[in-house]
Amino acid sequence: MEIVGYSDKWGAQPGETIRFMVSCRKPGYSAQLVRVINGDDHPRGPGTKMEMVESPANGEYPGRVQELTPGSYAAAPDHPRLAVGSFTIQAWIYPTTPDQGLQGVVTKWDEDEGAGYGLFIDEEGALSVRVGHGGGKGVEALGSGVPLQAAKWYFAAGVYDAEEGSLRLYQRPLDRWPLMDTAAETSGPATPGGPAENGADLVIAGYRRGGKPAGLYNGKIDNPVILGRAAGAEEIARWRENGARVSGDPDLAAAWDFGRDFAATAVTDTSPNGLHGKVVNMPTRAVTGHNWTGRAVDFKHAPEQYAAIRFNNDDLEDAGWEVDFEYTIPEDLKSAVYAFRVSTEDAEDYLPFAVRPKTGAPTARIAFLLSTYTYMAYANEHLANNPVLVEYMEGKGRKIDFPLLPAEHYMVDNKLGGLYDLHTDGSGICYSSILKPVLNFRPNNKQRTLGAGLGAPALLSADLHEIDWMESRGFEHDVITDEDVHFDGADLLSGYKVVVTSTHPEYWTEDMLAALEVYLNGGGRFMYLGGNGLYWVTSVDPERPHVIEVRRWNGTGSWRTEHEESHHSTTGEPGGLWRFRNRAPQKLVGVGMTAQGGNGVNAAYHRLPDSFDPRAAFVFEGIGDDEAIGDFDTLNLGWGVAGYEVDRLDHDLGTPAHALLLASATEFDDTFHHVVEEVMHMNSEQTGTTNDLVRADMVLFEYPNGGAVFSTGSIAWSAGLSHNGYDNNVSRITGNVLRKFASDDPLP
Repeated sequence: MEIVGYSDKWGAQPGETIRFMVSCRKPGYSAQLVRVINGDDHPRGPGTKMEMVESPANGEYPGRVQELTPGSYAAAPDHPRLAVGSFTIQAWIYPTTPDQGLQGVVTKWDEDEGAGYGLFIDEEGALSVRVGHGGGKGVEALGSGVPLQAAKWYFAAGVYDAEEGSLRLYQRPLDRWPLMDTAAETSGPATPGGPAENGADLVIAGYRRGGKPAGLYNGKIDNPVILGRAAGAEEIARWRENGARVSGDPDLAAAWDFGRDFAATAVTDTSPNGLHGKVVNMPTRAVTGHNWTGRAVDFKHAPEQYAAIRFNNDDLEDAGWEVDFEYTIPEDLKSAVYAFRVSTEDAEDYLPFAVRPKTGAPTARIAFLLSTYTYMAYANEHLANNPVLVEYMEGKGRKIDFPLLPAEHYMVDNKLGGLYDLHTDGSGICYSSILKPVLNFRPNNKQRTLGAGLGAPALLSADLHEIDWMESRGFEHDVITDEDVHFDGADLLSGYKVVVTSTHPEYWTEDMLAALEVYLNGGGRFMYLGGNGLYWVTSVDPERPHVIEVRRWNGTGSWRTEHEESHHSTTGEPGGLWRFRNRAPQKLVGVGMTAQGGNGVNAAYHRLPDSFDPRAAFVFEGIGDDEAIGDFDTLNLGWGVAGYEVDRLDHDLGTPAHALLLASATEFDDTFHHVVEEVMHMNSEQTGTTNDLVRADMVLFEYPNGGAVFSTGSIAWSAGLSHNGYDNNVSRITGNVLRKFASDDPLP
């Protein structure tokens, strides 16, 4: 990409400052603030709508290239106790890509000087120990000569005896099998005198080269130890049997315990020397170690069995780019979605953000809730090359050429991914951060897996269909974000008569759900105009609020974590679906996820007997008794406003008994599938033409004190709002409900 950037906030209120970071390959670029109303250029739609806004940050800026350096590791500062002569390094390791070149395990190493020491996986995929004497005196390495197997636990130890001049290496798999034994013990001569000192940090899961991390390791490392002497074979065997823990030894330099401080960046050295370090780029914590027995599936119940960290060479918490410009939100700026358009003569990028009113000072009766946690979950998604989805799509005779567009190449080349993607070793990504370019958080984003592989609006670009519709119909509204609700809760929501969701409000935190429940019971009104909402348990890192965590299990998704690693490291709460924590979305909004499709035949809604109940009369003003609702083309998913992912009413999951089932869409084809969490055994009756649960339900029901919920249960609903110049029955129903909900009139 010729120009690309990101900001340090996705939402702000007057008086707050947002910082913008840009990488540009040309000598200069311009920045222009715009208010974003619609970013979809579909020829059947209203077209792109953006208004230029005066701003002191508008102007010309010098270009410079800012690089991304992904990869997680742990580092401890240089310390006199690490300046050893003889040494022993030991750890339990679980490498997942041992065949991908030189990788550091535990290293006090400076590649440029050839100085220091460390335990590595070498170029042949075998364990090795290295000593560098510096000053051109050479590097000595001893490898086991036996390649490590991927995704297997090994006890690993490297020993250097500076007095006798020898290296020894111990590579012992946790499980040993006949004909497949990868154990090795070997020794060899080395120059006496000790490794050369260097000022580099001690690095776990990599080493230093050119002052930067290199040789990044994929896999788990469990409780590494450094001893300032050469341990004997019997000693090492005892440590292996006792879990590689060493205590009370006067020569102990450092012993890091990864089975504590799971939510922190800190890694704790339990030796008297206090050589504490920190993790960089959010490696995965709260994962099982080599000694996990299977009796505990929550790290809090057996922390000593979760004393491992999983490192990946594509983790990235913070790109760390230098700031190019800042923007302080003026006191009188209208609440809306904005973006800085950064551009050269040949290319452009948009850096969006939402502006809300000051706390306690709403400017409208309507709040539009921007699903920023869903945007974070889908950040830089590679769904078009996710093995799970590729298999499904190719089974339907479809193949998508990916990566194709510049943004797609940038994501792939720089190892950017979100919670729908896999690490380079095939494990799922469970953390997402905004502090890096998120190239599908753009007003003109098109998701390539939609629209028959040509791409269609999704996330922000689809949600702008609602903002454009409200603008065109004269509905004054404020824009708020998931972060606002998470941190400010019911106090924020209570300032509004009605809250309107975006198309895909999938990722909600416990604080958000609690805030919505309080709001509704206090008389608030809620329009759920999306699908697959309130679905995955999502947590916000208390230490790093720019990070969310999702651990996928027992739900419909693109990957699945192991059940024993399904508790969130950042909050300790159980992950998975909210329905399994007594918070099924049906309890709050009447409907919940039941099926997904996205590339087949969508459906229209048909009125049901409850739609003629006097309580629902206001919903269907101007709608015929037999009129199919949304029986036309949409802007992102073809014909029919029930599509992509759809929700249904279910009293067993919590839909209130008094809820009215106003309409249903049922005519889906076999590209739509029932959600896997409800399939008890394998059969062929889980598709749109074979399963009655593959449907989208429209629901209305009341809460105490005048509160109410109206739900459509379809991601595609809002893509029909602008059809026929906004004159259609989807627009009419949405307007009927919004006017009623935003008024002081009591509900029937």
